[in-house]
Amino acid sequence: MNWICLLIFALFSIAAVVKDIRELMIPDWTIIAGSAALLAYQALFARGLIVQGLLGAALSPLLFYAVRRITNFGMGLGDVKYSILCGLCAGANLAFLSYAAASLICALYFASKYLLDKKTGKKNGRKAKIPFAPFMAAGIIAVCTAVRASSFV
Repeated sequence: MNWICLLIFALFSIAAVVKDIRELMIPDWTIIAGSAALLAYQALFARGLIVQGLLGAALSPLLFYAVRRITNFGMGLGDVKYSILCGLCAGANLAFLSYAAASLICALYFASKYLLDKKTGKKNGRKAKIPFAPFMAAGIIAVCTAVRASSFV
């Protein structure tokens, strides 16, 4: 992972995250174009990253598809496909740590939202749909930035 890969990921993730928040849908073009841009950059300028990236892109959707099946299709197929872009950016070595961070960020967000809703008297059911792409992007960016920044110390 390097800063340029993270920048490419962030640029394509903006559209995916905004669309997921607004409509609970991740456009395929963000995944396809973002993956193509990352692969092109890695092939031309960062060949050392391409094997880890391809491994992350291959393994990540397997994890998210398993979660989708276990939760009785509670997770959208867009999140499964978006994990390809996430895995390609972070690589297999950081992708799964990033997904753990994403899950933690998501849990903290919804726990605080639950407590706030409880305090204000709002009723939100447990079946509320969650746009997970923002948390996946946050996890990837947080973990990759922390790892990259620690290499300067």
